Amino acid sequence: MVLAGGYALTGGTDASDDTAGTAAPSSTMQAKASPGVSAEIEGAAPPENAENAENAEKEEVDEADEGEDKEKEREEDVDPASIPSSGPGTFITADSTGSLIGGSEKVVTYRVQVEDGIGISADEVAAEVERVFADPRGWTADGEVGFRRVSGGTSDMRVRLATAATVDHICGQYGLDTGGEVNCRVGQDVMVNLKRWLLATQYYADDVTEYRALIINHEVGHFLGHGHETCPGAGKPAPAMMQQIKGLKGCKPNAWPYDRTGRRITGPSVP
Repeated sequence: MVLAGGYALTGGTDASDDTAGTAAPSSTMQAKASPGVSAEIEGAAPPENAENAENAEKEEVDEADEGEDKEKEREEDVDPASIPSSGPGTFITADSTGSLIGGSEKVVTYRVQVEDGIGISADEVAAEVERVFADPRGWTADGEVGFRRVSGGTSDMRVRLATAATVDHICGQYGLDTGGEVNCRVGQDVMVNLKRWLLATQYYADDVTEYRALIINHEVGHFLGHGHETCPGAGKPAPAMMQQIKGLKGCKPNAWPYDRTGRRITGPSVP
């Protein structure tokens, strides 16, 4: 038994045995338009200056929109065949550290690591993971669980983005078959399959960002001791601990363990 961040963690393993097909993703990230310049000057400004300022602000907004379109196009253009299926099995750790997110009663320290050579920044992944942890619908909603990112030394948990072959190898050491397709949690490692990170699944093809939140919430949920659940009823949100890629069973897609009112989203337990 390993003591991690106030938890008595067993050496158990958890895999999301999700094997449904995938669809090309599209991004829902919104670029922030640069704020317009607002200045109070003694006396009235000439009309042409006001017009120029308005035009300049419009150009800034247009440039932001253009940047958003390019980012969206970049994610939509991900070719499944271009995603590396294997890598060296070595990792780079995100450099920066983070402040405590959530409660202080059960604090989990974690590192974010990305497999070398896959062309994705570890710091960018770390920022996305931190965004998930900071969301009020996440695991910190109970007021007890907290997360703190570290860049060196030891940590309770590692979130690792890796190619399918590397995920298969690490998860396979614990007897799990991820089949080149899915994620798992083994020991202190949350193993995220690069294919899933980039392509999501058929149920989240239009919102890859939301699916990434589901990956983190589901696998970290296993780390925190939560098991699999199933749909609580037609039309209700699917629990984050449900293996949603296998089918929603009448539920609606949902990536979060809590709703916006702080109510836990659960369903019947399944093996």
